Amino acid sequence: MSGECKSCGAQVSNDAKTCPSCGASLTAKTKLLPLAAFMLIVILIIQSYISKPDDAERDAKPAAPVSSAAQ
Repeated sequence: MSGECKSCGAQVSNDAKTCPSCGASLTAKTKLLPLAAFMLIVILIIQSYISKPDDAERDAKPAAPVSSAAQ
């Protein structure tokens, strides 16, 4: 497979770091799939901690109503 140099338009191998025709530096394409998968995992972990109920809230019991005679 080959790509195209953005400077001169010559055909360049995907493994090349510089254009053989003009010598321009070629930028490597970033792979977005691993980055997207990592971000999804981080978001899911954060969401699970945020939506997890606290132990104090779960064990809390409602207070008994105060009657007017007890005051």
